[in-house]
Amino acid sequence: MNGTENRLLSVMEHWLPRMEVAGIPSATARAVIDSAGTWENWLAAWSAEGDRHAALGEAALARGRWITAGEAFARASLFYHFGQFMAFDDLDAKARVAALKVAAFRKAAPLLAPPGEPIAVPFEGGVLHGYLRRPDGAGPHPLALIVPGSDSTKEEFPAFEGHFLRRGMATLSLDGPGQGEGRSHGPLRADIAPAIAATIEAIAGRPGLSGAVGLVGMAFGGFLALRAAAALEGLAAVVSINGFHDLGALWPTLPKVYQDNMTFALGGDDVVTRAGRFTLAGIAVPALVLHGGRDRIFPPSEAQKCADICRAGAELHVFAAGNHVCNNIPWLYRPLVADWLAERLGA
Repeated sequence: MNGTENRLLSVMEHWLPRMEVAGIPSATARAVIDSAGTWENWLAAWSAEGDRHAALGEAALARGRWITAGEAFARASLFYHFGQFMAFDDLDAKARVAALKVAAFRKAAPLLAPPGEPIAVPFEGGVLHGYLRRPDGAGPHPLALIVPGSDSTKEEFPAFEGHFLRRGMATLSLDGPGQGEGRSHGPLRADIAPAIAATIEAIAGRPGLSGAVGLVGMAFGGFLALRAAAALEGLAAVVSINGFHDLGALWPTLPKVYQDNMTFALGGDDVVTRAGRFTLAGIAVPALVLHGGRDRIFPPSEAQKCADICRAGAELHVFAAGNHVCNNIPWLYRPLVADWLAERLGA
């Protein structure tokens, strides 16, 4: 087996459950992976599948089948996303497919139930982008602000958002600096508190929102949510799912495919030094810290370290059977997160 084949299998091993919980059936994902055959064909195979579902969306749209169209465009966006998320060999091709992801989801968002409203957040002379969804009913509703990780983006989260929406919370999935469309602001940074603060300010006073906000992050986003919660005032709660305490200390143990991810996300130059800046200090809001005992990227010992610095108390769960982000047991961790946050936010 050559290195190219090993890379394809490594990506599949680490992230297939994530693809499934996002909305791509594992059988479909495996069929696309089989059609690729080797890593060098990964991006083309996933892009072609994205094109197919985007065409299904256009055909449904032409016939006035709004629900079918929205579902197809959302699926297309996911195929484009998982095509490019670990593709670092041709960055121009990666950027082209990422743009297709953004465009497909822009068509899907108003057709979702409930619809997604595009949010433009003024930030550092530019704009950050997100999608706001409000549950049925007049409200006012508290807000679950979802923080992506190193390779996830706002377009990946409609299925996750549903857990909060069904419990009476609005959701806002945001591309922060270095994430998705936020790449225009440079590489991923450890402190996204200013971006979160700007986002909360940008939506203040919008109809249907109560003003209560909780942060939710998965994997790298779990770290970012905790780091932001340490710096911001007025948050009601924070959730970290398979986050970490100190990226620099973990660097030598990270799988090669994740080190490649980090090299791109953190900017490429002197990445080990950059990784050392991603550390946590004391957090003064209630926290829920979850972790999978079988996480092969961030070890479960990181969960206890994160919980130990939560001065307002942390509810800690390490699920022995859980993999990275516990996506092999979504029926366990996702309802727990949504219920816990609903209780803290008074939904």
